[in-house]
Amino acid sequence: MKDTEALYDLCVIGAGIAGLNSLFVARQYLPSSARVALIDRHDHAGGMWNTAYDYVRLHQPYPMFTAGNISWGLSKPKDYLASGSEVLAHLRHCLTEIEKGLLIEKFWASEVTSVEELETADGYIASVAVRPLDRDEPGWAIHAEKVIFAKGLDVPTLPPLELSSRAVVSCSPRSLSDHLETPDPVYIVGGGKTAMDTVLALGSGPFQRRIAMVVGEGTVFTNRDLLFPTGLQRYVGPHSNLNMAVDTAMQFDGTNEDDVFDLFRERYTISPGGAGKRFLFGQLSRDESIAIERLTDDFVFDYLEDVVDTERGPQIVFRSGSHRLVERGSVFVNCTGHLFKNAGSGAALLSEHSKILTLTSRAAFHFLPAISAYFLTHLFFADRLHEAPFSFLDGDALVARNPRAAFLTGITHALLNTLLVLDVLPLRVFEDFGLDFDRWYPGHKRLAGLLRLKVNRRRYIAHCRQTLNRIAETYGVLCHSPVKSDLFAGTTPAS
Repeated sequence: MKDTEALYDLCVIGAGIAGLNSLFVARQYLPSSARVALIDRHDHAGGMWNTAYDYVRLHQPYPMFTAGNISWGLSKPKDYLASGSEVLAHLRHCLTEIEKGLLIEKFWASEVTSVEELETADGYIASVAVRPLDRDEPGWAIHAEKVIFAKGLDVPTLPPLELSSRAVVSCSPRSLSDHLETPDPVYIVGGGKTAMDTVLALGSGPFQRRIAMVVGEGTVFTNRDLLFPTGLQRYVGPHSNLNMAVDTAMQFDGTNEDDVFDLFRERYTISPGGAGKRFLFGQLSRDESIAIERLTDDFVFDYLEDVVDTERGPQIVFRSGSHRLVERGSVFVNCTGHLFKNAGSGAALLSEHSKILTLTSRAAFHFLPAISAYFLTHLFFADRLHEAPFSFLDGDALVARNPRAAFLTGITHALLNTLLVLDVLPLRVFEDFGLDFDRWYPGHKRLAGLLRLKVNRRRYIAHCRQTLNRIAETYGVLCHSPVKSDLFAGTTPAS
């Protein structure tokens, strides 16, 4: 029987990077005696990193992937790309550190089925319906003064592709290790970060094998060497992540996504295979790109529909209508895109009586869930979500309608909210903001970036608002109320 009769001060749903940032911030507002409930589908903290494929790595320098300003325990160079197990260990360490200032009751291997506000004699509270995932037990309810639903990107685990052919093997990145001990050809379906990780993993295996990538329109990645330079360029180079974001947002007017994408691709990106028409915030270095091109025998710019058996052998059927025979025993790895594809209904960011904060890409404050969690939790506890005209973006819907406009809108939207939040929250909030990519650079470069924002603030805000208004008129994916809008009607979605 769960001890849930007493009212919790806070309930956080989700122990991934978003939920941990919410807990880090909440610790600054709650007394050490506060009762906090933490609910997650996994057995430990870490979110998607609990089920990630075993060769996954961060694609950014590791110090800026954390909860708040909690430091890593790695004795590695700052540009090291942490492995999945190292990331998982750090996220669990973050929870341990947060627990030094909060009494947290953890409900692991549990699923949330609903979240709602309840009216009591003393006012409104939040009620969370929970059920165990691994036991045949009845569910229970957790009541709390506040709830943060840290849904984030809600990244699913990729299953193998369902292929008609019985002469080929279909697997997911998680099960690829079962096929590394054979020299069979591999077809990687997808062109994003998971696909690139998969090529590099195959290249480190015991066999030289034929590798083909079916990459659709192709994906570009920001050039890590350019935006996270080492050596002298770290001190004197012209680029920074902030400068890249400002320059891109100020060129985008809500109608010229093709022209701005081409400029962005030329200035800041890299793409194995030499072409790419999509960008989903991934990063690669020049050395990684060269290695991927060396290991890959063929880049196919088309979409796989199926693999069928014919008299001549298994055959790929592409969306374009073309076909290609493949060897029996070929391995097909599902690395298709799985971000920004939340098909569920949207939810109000903030519930009607301000008891439930929902962090989701369907009503995003920033395109990175951890950053959304950090700032929105501050605004939630400080009761200041209404004090500036923040905008909230349904990134999933915009990606489905116009992928190029989506990424450019995401940058513009994040810049506007960042400029606005600077006016609302105290300086200490930004001093503890360890997720800031510009912490990679020395103090003088960071100061120059902040001065640029200060000097041009009004012009930047006016331009971003005008651009976002055009996007809203064209696609209907933005709102300016955290509580109610036509976009986010309905109840808070279940976990």
